[in-house]
Amino acid sequence: MHYRTLLTPLLLLALHTNAQLPPPLSSLDAVTIRLHNVLDSSANSGPYPGFSHFEVIDERADTGRIGIHTCVPDFGHNYDRQLIFNGSASSEIADYLNQHCARPESPFAALVILRTLWLSDANYDRAEFLRDPKHQHERTHIRFKAEFYAFRDGRYIPILRYDTLRTAMKKRMLDERSAYYEWGLNLALLMNDLADSASRLTSAKEESSGWVRLEDIRRFNASRFNAPIDDDRPSRGVYANFEEFRNNTPSIQNFEIRVEHHERVLYIQESGNTYYSHEVWGYCDGKDIYVMRDGILCLAWKEGKAFYVPAGNAIANSLSETNSRDYKQRSIYFIDMDTGDIY
Repeated sequence: MHYRTLLTPLLLLALHTNAQLPPPLSSLDAVTIRLHNVLDSSANSGPYPGFSHFEVIDERADTGRIGIHTCVPDFGHNYDRQLIFNGSASSEIADYLNQHCARPESPFAALVILRTLWLSDANYDRAEFLRDPKHQHERTHIRFKAEFYAFRDGRYIPILRYDTLRTAMKKRMLDERSAYYEWGLNLALLMNDLADSASRLTSAKEESSGWVRLEDIRRFNASRFNAPIDDDRPSRGVYANFEEFRNNTPSIQNFEIRVEHHERVLYIQESGNTYYSHEVWGYCDGKDIYVMRDGILCLAWKEGKAFYVPAGNAIANSLSETNSRDYKQRSIYFIDMDTGDIY
């Protein structure tokens, strides 16, 4: 096994300086997102059975917030805000569904398992913008994943897995408050669609699907946080893909980490040759984890069960060259531990 870095005193100082983590997300100023209902769900009327009431369990990696938004002031530097509900995500969503989507006479109740709920500014690196220039019109996103169960008499029927990435706003953001309103509106529409979709499927699922126990549902969703990388003992090496990261099994051991233009970059050694690489998922020095973003290695960190990665200067600079001034040059990104997607 050969592992090399250019260990000059100046490089060591640069690596140490660049490895500083941002302050905890809890220290960010908070903005409360409120669900805005403009159209009642058809789950509480029509030919489908609907649900007498809704229960929600929050099994997300980060239960302390529902997103990060970068504000772009007319003057001064951009700054991040954490997006939150007034209460817990489980109680806010349950209250909304029970108020707008419940049908008390239904024989079924509903259980929603929140797996991912993340509100963010649109997240594309330079290569993605060049492949599809239409992305420059996307301003905000909602990433939402949930499992839906119908239950009665203590028995649960799996109804559907809901997984969507919705563009909540496409127009230019001239008013910050409109972004928060659009998030609340689009999130409410997603909740309506979730309830409607599950209501239409319940009768057929009752006939074709088996019953499961609540403890099995909880155990299955908790298992996603039992990946080897969660042991806080990351292995040194380069992760060729997300699965190697998740399983803590870096497959590339012959490499160099160099600092170029104040950023870490990766060179792989193979058959006597050394070449620059930007296609791997990330690397670990045996302690800290770095994720490849637009050709540079960005230091990742973990808060609770969630992993985050900051944008490097090269990413922010390349995006600002690609888009207008009001594009949000984000500094904090969330890693989806189901898929490896970063948003």
